[in-house]
Amino acid sequence: MGGYMFLITPCYSCRKTFSCNPSLVPAIPANLTSTGEKEPVCQACVEFANPRRIAAGLAPIVILPGAYEPAPG
Repeated sequence: MGGYMFLITPCYSCRKTFSCNPSLVPAIPANLTSTGEKEPVCQACVEFANPRRIAAGLAPIVILPGAYEPAPG
């Protein structure tokens, strides 16, 4: 029997709930969060942040294929 797995979570940045593949979703590293845990970020926030990161001389956050899709389970 086949299935799918996904995570439903609030975005660390905007707090809106979204679904994602927990293995592929971009996340803020644990040492940079107030929770001390790696925290997922929604696609809209990544797309909002990337031009600002580039302008500041930082590498853009890469969205891996399937990051916001269910994972085969």
